[in-house]
Amino acid sequence: MKISVSTVVVAIGIAASPIAASAQTAPISRTIPITFTGVVANDVNSTIQIRQPDGSTVPYTGPAPNYPYKPGDTVTINFNATVPTQAAFAAGAPYANQLSADGKYRFSVSSPYYNGGTAPGGVGNASLTDVSGAINPVSNSGQPQNTRMALVYDVASDTYSIDFGAGNFAAGLFNGPGMTYDPVSGLVSANASACPGGNYGCDVLGAGGISLSGNATQVSTNNIGIWAPSLPGSNDPTSGGVRGFFNMLFTGSWNLPTYGGGGGSTDVPAPGMILLFGAGAVALLQSRRRRRARA
Repeated sequence: MKISVSTVVVAIGIAASPIAASAQTAPISRTIPITFTGVVANDVNSTIQIRQPDGSTVPYTGPAPNYPYKPGDTVTINFNATVPTQAAFAAGAPYANQLSADGKYRFSVSSPYYNGGTAPGGVGNASLTDVSGAINPVSNSGQPQNTRMALVYDVASDTYSIDFGAGNFAAGLFNGPGMTYDPVSGLVSANASACPGGNYGCDVLGAGGISLSGNATQVSTNNIGIWAPSLPGSNDPTSGGVRGFFNMLFTGSWNLPTYGGGGGSTDVPAPGMILLFGAGAVALLQSRRRRRARA
């Protein structure tokens, strides 16, 4: 079967048209992972404070509870964020008028329905945070869990960074592991939940007793409640509810994927290259026909 040169040209033109159109239409957003990798930087047991009947607190001096997060243990914190691309700032795009004078776009990402978070999939949306180890997300009396962080996008270089000057990382709510205080023995023990079921006053801090906040190199939890069971027949309100607090500290670094000059993106061939390849194929076919004619 013979195929004329004109037929080849037409076939290449038809095949190249959809590719050319797709290459010229770039998405205005991408979803990227944001990860903190570090270690437990403090001895959790040394931070335990026990509340006294007069409201004051004193350091706990009893045997150390077997808490699952120990100094030096590796910990990761991660979530996904939907962020703008260079195409979002092209003429007529939704973000074209929001670019700063320095060519950078500062914005916040947050989980849906919290602190301005948009519906899932939209620019500015963040997924719920995941923490390695025994900390687990938990609802708080119907209130949504949250994730929040301030980011900077450099449009010229197509790179992202974290803007801790505009707002630290924050996430919550999480459950477990927690601690329980025994008012009779005065001892503290570790448990699987930040708010063990059946304890008096568990709604003081809501169902999720752990929240995270951080900066460029540290993520911390503050004032995780230590719960105590109510003593039968006791009129002392301090026999139940929150009887103490402890803190955790993680040190490490935040990581974002690189694009643009960082080599993290995939280049799409330009339409001109596709047509040039087609022209080369036609020239090769003509050359072969000339050789056959001379033979």
